[in-house]
Amino acid sequence: MTTAFGKGRAMVVAAIIALFAVPIGVAGPAAAAPSSPVAKYVALGDSFAAGQGTGVYIDACLRSPLGYPALLDAVPRVNLLRNASCTGADFDDVDAQLAQINRGTTLVTLTIGANGVNLPGLLAACVPDPNAQPCLIALAAANTYLTTELGPEAGATIAAISSRSPNARVVVTGYPLPLAPGVADGVNLGAATLNAVLAATVSAAQAQGANVVFADVTAAFLGHGAFGPDPWLGQDPGNLETFLHPNAEGYQAYAAVIEAVR
Repeated sequence: MTTAFGKGRAMVVAAIIALFAVPIGVAGPAAAAPSSPVAKYVALGDSFAAGQGTGVYIDACLRSPLGYPALLDAVPRVNLLRNASCTGADFDDVDAQLAQINRGTTLVTLTIGANGVNLPGLLAACVPDPNAQPCLIALAAANTYLTTELGPEAGATIAAISSRSPNARVVVTGYPLPLAPGVADGVNLGAATLNAVLAATVSAAQAQGANVVFADVTAAFLGHGAFGPDPWLGQDPGNLETFLHPNAEGYQAYAAVIEAVR
């Protein structure tokens, strides 16, 4: 005869057996995977960071809702806190923009360097005749800046960002080669040199322990230079607002490259 005590004991044993009787290869309820933290993002830099070239702007800096900072803001778990960039900015201007980042910032993008070579003057000298003396002089001046000043300026800026925002991933972007091949190849060579100096500066900062990466957009823009068959950069020299700045498609390419490396 089964007693009440015996019945109770049997129920406890059955419950224990049921608890552990999970078929081999069948997982129990999965623990929720920890979600990645939201990136607290600040954009720094010049007109390419602001979004000039789209034709849609929110202020005098030509910051655009179609620029790459706004596109990154739409990525899940990226929160654009501030776009501090401004058209015409050089390294001195970026020094002032650094006030917009702090220890809570976890993602910083930086696009800077092109204004140091006087790109409008370079184009004015080289597009009409890339072999004429004015173009050669302008290219020589640009090369002097790129090989003597750009690296130290970029290195100091990366160090300053890392100091103010030690928890941030810093993405330094390059620039597209602006012109279709054969238009003024010396200008494209200058852009390639600019990118090479920025990339080398980023590598040096990485060796010193900085959490920084270079976003090279050259390949993304291949076949889309100004005066080519499918330009992603404005090609009307009479429209300085768009000339040689990315259009909406170009900024989508920028955002995709940055997202891939951040």
